[in-house]
Amino acid sequence: MTTDHLYATVLAGGSGQRFWPLSRELNPKQLLSMFGTESLIAQAVHRILPFAEGGSSVVIATNERLFDELRNHLTAQPDPELHAVRYIQEPLPKNTAPAIALAAATFVAEDPEAIMVVLPSDHLLEDGELWADCIRAATRVAADGYLVTIGISPTRPETGYGYIRAAEALPDYAVGQATPHVVAEFVEKPDAARAEHFLASGEYFWNAGIFVMQAARVLEELDRAGGEIARIADVARWIAAQPPAERHGAEALERFSTLPSVSIDVAVMERAEKVAVIPAPLKWSDVGSLLALEGVAEPDANGNVRCGRGVDIDSHDTIVYSGDRLVATLGVNDLVVVDTTDATLVLPKERAQDVRQVVDALKALGAPEVTQPKVSLRPWGSWQSLLTSPNYQIKLIEVKPGSRLSLQKHFHRAEHWIVVSGTALVTRDAEEIEVHANESVFLPMECVHRLKNIGATPLQLIEVQVGEYLGEDDIVRLEDDFARDSE
Repeated sequence: MTTDHLYATVLAGGSGQRFWPLSRELNPKQLLSMFGTESLIAQAVHRILPFAEGGSSVVIATNERLFDELRNHLTAQPDPELHAVRYIQEPLPKNTAPAIALAAATFVAEDPEAIMVVLPSDHLLEDGELWADCIRAATRVAADGYLVTIGISPTRPETGYGYIRAAEALPDYAVGQATPHVVAEFVEKPDAARAEHFLASGEYFWNAGIFVMQAARVLEELDRAGGEIARIADVARWIAAQPPAERHGAEALERFSTLPSVSIDVAVMERAEKVAVIPAPLKWSDVGSLLALEGVAEPDANGNVRCGRGVDIDSHDTIVYSGDRLVATLGVNDLVVVDTTDATLVLPKERAQDVRQVVDALKALGAPEVTQPKVSLRPWGSWQSLLTSPNYQIKLIEVKPGSRLSLQKHFHRAEHWIVVSGTALVTRDAEEIEVHANESVFLPMECVHRLKNIGATPLQLIEVQVGEYLGEDDIVRLEDDFARDSE
């Protein structure tokens, strides 16, 4: 059941460094799908869609670098509601307060009575009746001026999460199993002793970063804070008032770059007076490290969790995740082993929070494996990098039936296309060439070209790129069915 004036913001600007090598800067954790049949961001959008007026009421808040990747990913999904979501691009990553303020200013400009749900794009969260009760109760209390958060009932003395202490109940706003409470305080990540106390008391709940608030109220609270915090609201209103083409221009970048990098908790929630929490025993995980892979399969008799091809002898309490290659383990204990087509990581479980140190070291070496994924979804299908060298790259391209790539050209590379399955219609300057399995076509540098699948089955071809520069940004798009700026 939809709720009047309800909008949603899905925060999707993170890079998921602690989930490397599965997560990459251009294929972050929210785009991964090993925790279900669809990606984490698709799950997040579907989680809120039943309460919003269609996909266009949902805004993905991200940065300019991830915008194309996120849009390509969601428009490649079968559900058309995921194609209808909108996007807000932060000129620079600036933590959650500026991102949420941009969304709030956008919603207020469209609907002064807007109530916004804010949720992360890369968490696992139980759907169902209790979640529905929480959203309906939250919108009721938010409509009365409260800033609302959903607190997860703790199941262990966790020191890696912030907590929310609940005070007296607000029963007049209860819906089903969900009863709002006044927030007594927000608490930063505790030490082990305090975490044990929080769990035993029954008064403290995990802060999952899920909020329901009047959009106008968010901006008012930022204004009330004054100083640098108030400037967040000023800049957000200014950007939202600009024509779409100017929201990412030089002036927007200049204004946004001067804002403080601050969370919505610090900027708004911890300062405001009317704040409520809805305690909820929902199953939840922030997928904060590779230890989350323990949930992708049932452990064996020795406590090992394995996903992918492989064999183990005499190991205990070890996680092994492999996408393609065979991985064998022998007599190891309490390890995490993650193998991808181009990178392998092995670490003790107790160091799972330190993976970003590996990422930082790889960045210092200029390793492309930090940034580029081997497989990338596109609205027309997908590509997979098979082999890369400084002067050539080989890809497997798959195009959906009836779909076509943009009309484009490259200044720094030529391409050879070899069809291995299906039938392609290739535009090459003024020519149109039908190419079948076991046939090929050559595309010289700077020729205007396009690829279309004119068959009833997926088109697969091998693309060999040869040139002095092979970056994905060497594309001049002349026409595009999906209104994108880069492939």
